[in-house]
Amino acid sequence: MANKWRTSIAEGNAVLHKYSINPSDTTTEVFVRRWDGIDRTYVDAARTILKAVKTITDPKADNITFSGTWTVGNVWYDPVDGSNIAGSTSIYQELKPGNYTQATPDNLTIMRSRAYPLEQNENSWMYYERFKSEVTSRWHNIAAANIEDEYDKLRQIYSTRDGVIRLIVTDTYKIFYIDPDFPAESYLMVPHYYPLTPAVTYKGTTYANDSYCISDKWYTGSYKTLPDALFPSVIANPVIRECWYEQNPDGTYNLFRTIETTSDTCVMRTHALTYAGMVLVQGAPALDDTSLILWGFEKTTEKIYKHARFMVGSTTYRVTADATCVATDVGGVEKGQATVSITPSVAQATEDSCDDYPGQVQAFFVAL
Repeated sequence: MANKWRTSIAEGNAVLHKYSINPSDTTTEVFVRRWDGIDRTYVDAARTILKAVKTITDPKADNITFSGTWTVGNVWYDPVDGSNIAGSTSIYQELKPGNYTQATPDNLTIMRSRAYPLEQNENSWMYYERFKSEVTSRWHNIAAANIEDEYDKLRQIYSTRDGVIRLIVTDTYKIFYIDPDFPAESYLMVPHYYPLTPAVTYKGTTYANDSYCISDKWYTGSYKTLPDALFPSVIANPVIRECWYEQNPDGTYNLFRTIETTSDTCVMRTHALTYAGMVLVQGAPALDDTSLILWGFEKTTEKIYKHARFMVGSTTYRVTADATCVATDVGGVEKGQATVSITPSVAQATEDSCDDYPGQVQAFFVAL
């Protein structure tokens, strides 16, 4: 009598066993299909066939086509000892979407992003603030045959000094510097080496010399107008902090890169410190005076405490009594001003410098 069990794993016989996806992370998409009623003597031959299959294009389950190229994950067998197919085996095949040859928007996930200030001190109370950003990106399921080339492409920053930069789709996410000595109008080109001249403007973006760009946007046009191409975004002072890749259980690779950028512009800020401000000696102090008028405190009601010390030139003065500032306008600028009692009395050097540069001699508080 003929064996009633199947000795093939045809596409048309596959049924849907399981499908799952986390909508917040599309890389979690997976479906498992199953072949039932497989002859147990066919298992070894099926094993050989399935081991050789790494990817499948447009796989079917229940005669429904799952479009795209899918990567084969786990494959397993489950002998059936119950139901109407008892005595046979079921074969399961796990499929995950995507088997990519390069980094693309389709297999990109932002894994981590953070921003933080960078302070450049002018002095103890005044600083310039810029902002840094760190973004870690992941491109998943890159084929083993392509991972080295993609890693080599993303791990470094290129320059027009090294040669022509062509904006083609195989160069996604490449970072490059437009060297003023090798300018964009001659060294930045779209496919087929069409130079971007004379305005160096492409798809609405103008590329300035002495700037950095990342080729992260796609444009697809007809052959008669413009071939498939990229157009870069300007990126501020990038540094590649890390670039690495890791193997997945299915033999594909995930490629990672962390980019740090720093804003070009800064904002002047002040720390809320006691005695903060560009404090200047006012008036015309004379030799042996026992007080000085100080103006320029950021806090207009600042209290100058007894025993506080400050320097004018090479002379250090100590405050002998508490004094409180009042808001005072000097040259159209309102700051805190106070008359402070001092010891020792005004030195000759202080009198001379204030006579030579009235209203411009700075007092440096030791506390700062």
